[in-house]
Amino acid sequence: MALDARAFTAFESSAHDRIAGRYAKHFAPLTGLALGPLLDAARVAAGRRVLDVATGPGVAAAAALGRGAAVTGLDVSPGMVALAQQAHPGATFRVGDVVALPFPDGAFDAVLGNFALGHFPEPEAALVECVRVLVPGGVLAFSWWDRPERQRVQGLFREVIAELGLPPHPDVPQGHDTLRFSEPEAFARLLRGAGLGGVDVAAHRTTHALPDVEALWRAGMGGMAVTASAIAVQDAATQARARDVLARRAEVYRGPRGLDIPIAYFIGTGRKS
Repeated sequence: MALDARAFTAFESSAHDRIAGRYAKHFAPLTGLALGPLLDAARVAAGRRVLDVATGPGVAAAAALGRGAAVTGLDVSPGMVALAQQAHPGATFRVGDVVALPFPDGAFDAVLGNFALGHFPEPEAALVECVRVLVPGGVLAFSWWDRPERQRVQGLFREVIAELGLPPHPDVPQGHDTLRFSEPEAFARLLRGAGLGGVDVAAHRTTHALPDVEALWRAGMGGMAVTASAIAVQDAATQARARDVLARRAEVYRGPRGLDIPIAYFIGTGRKS
């Protein structure tokens, strides 16, 4: 099914407006696990001009700011941008679409995207735009999730939806595959196709500690706008059943600290010639 890119972007914008506060509180700690490797891959350092696309609440932008970079964050969600600007006044944040970046050629030394790819309905066009605004020799570094069997927050929620037979949210445009770049070769082809050289896709694994199932529920429902929408649209009784299924499936990860959820992701990098 052909994807309506404009409709998908509009859904992403409105959905993230609604969940901005919950995302920052409950899901950003999960995306933050990749920040060190991501910024290292992009060679973020003092004085570097950095663009953080799909910045959300500005977590990666703030980390780059902490390294002394001059940082601009961009997101399609006005609610996320307002939240990021309030939380991180040292950076500049703008509302905008990654396929039409409002910056001149060669404006940045590095472009970051922390778990951004699945939010782009036109990833090839998005990457070309990101490369356009890089200086020659500039670095692009994007993180993205591994497969759900290894990235278990995503995996657990997908399994809950499958077990209960829940249909997609009727407002989510169909035809978008959020797992497309959860394969390293597909990720690498995307980077090379945008004209980048020295492409590398590195796998990373860690765990995310959560005190209980309620924290896991809040993280998933507050952070995965597309996936969790299949649950969020259900009535209260069905949502309660979904939470019970999640609790049962997550029990295998119980440890001394609560739940230790396996997390896996890739960081893809390339350099503009």
